[in-house]
Amino acid sequence: MDIFGTRKLNKVMKIESAIDFFIHPVHFENPNVLRRARLFVRACLLTSFFSSSYIWMSVIFGYERGVYLMLFNVIGFLLLPLYAKTKVSIVLLGNVYVLIGAVAIVILTYYSGGVWSAIYPWIISIPVLALLVVNKSSGIIWGAISFLAMLWFGYKAYIGVELPVEYNPELRVEWYISVLPGLLLIVLFIAFVFESIQAKALEVLERNNKELKEQKETILLQSIELEKVVGEKDNIIRVLAHDLKSPLSNIQSLAKFINQDIDLEQKKLFVQLIERSSVNAQNLVNRVLEMDAAGQSDLNIQLVPVNTVSIIRNIIQPIKEGAKAKNIVLLFEDHTENALCDLDEIYLTLILENLISNAIKFSPENKKIHVVSTNEDNMLVISVIDEGPGIVEEDVNMLFKKFTKLRSRPTAGESSAGLGLSLVKRYVEMMGGRVWYEDAKTGGANFRVAFQLSPSKVID
Repeated sequence: MDIFGTRKLNKVMKIESAIDFFIHPVHFENPNVLRRARLFVRACLLTSFFSSSYIWMSVIFGYERGVYLMLFNVIGFLLLPLYAKTKVSIVLLGNVYVLIGAVAIVILTYYSGGVWSAIYPWIISIPVLALLVVNKSSGIIWGAISFLAMLWFGYKAYIGVELPVEYNPELRVEWYISVLPGLLLIVLFIAFVFESIQAKALEVLERNNKELKEQKETILLQSIELEKVVGEKDNIIRVLAHDLKSPLSNIQSLAKFINQDIDLEQKKLFVQLIERSSVNAQNLVNRVLEMDAAGQSDLNIQLVPVNTVSIIRNIIQPIKEGAKAKNIVLLFEDHTENALCDLDEIYLTLILENLISNAIKFSPENKKIHVVSTNEDNMLVISVIDEGPGIVEEDVNMLFKKFTKLRSRPTAGESSAGLGLSLVKRYVEMMGGRVWYEDAKTGGANFRVAFQLSPSKVID
């Protein structure tokens, strides 16, 4: 803002402060009442100043009654703002303001010739002031009163009644050219006030619209952020529910075998396997909860050197028991010289459990599943090969997409959410590896996972 704009703003603020001095605090509680109160005080002060100029005009034209009436107006209009400092209704005070002006105009018109008086047209200002300063209802009432007053003066002229002319008749022309422009000033004053009110209203409306737009944008951003958070929460729940299936399924299968007629050593082994699956499930839950508490949008991967062969053996043992329900034989073949990779054991376990569980799910009964680990070009490659129907060519490009439903269906009515392979791909890539599909020589499916080998070797 430039220096002139600043000065103008300061001047406006000083005027507002002076006007607010006359207004009781109770009127500040309602914005509409406050606006009316400020307009009332302005009108009183301006009308008082305007009326004071007509005191001297009345003196010049020898209109003694006009001097007294204008003094009455000036004093009345100066006293009225003081009542705005009380709790008296602004509507009531506004009507008193109009009444003072109306009494003065009607009396001055009567004693200056009625309809032939220069003051007669001023009667139209009465309802206009009421509409401006008070409200629409008062404007209508004062409009009716003014209309009746004008009809009365007209009737008097029609029947030939000559009303008194108390000003100097020799100055009739001067009287007209001096008094009538005052009506123009009043009309201009009213027009400027209305324009000012309209401009302020538009300014407030524009400011409110701007604030509303900003609030709308803020709400939209918050809504997007909320949808994102809800989406992340939903995704966490789906991932957790899916990844818990394998350890829980293993626990359930092993628990069934414990109840069978088996020797003590086998029961101890099953108990150990149940404990291991429970630990895996608990670790997974803890990891997801840590991720959620930290507000992370991705997985909390912790890469450490792990012996992949040892992990594969631990994974296969409980799954092997569950595969017996379909009479499927699960075989592990290790052809590695180096099985050490920097991986996250929890997510490596989830990857292999997903691939092996899928192989069991889509294999008919009485088949074999081979898990093979090899070293290829300084990479550890783990292959899960089944003897099922394989993947049709049209589905190969959709294998690792989320919620994909393939043409191949589980062979024993098992559920398939279409989420497992997308999670496998995500976990593998976050640990720096890659996963892909190949047709197995047996005609089934061959899912392969490759990770970079660590420099050192692990000796079994």
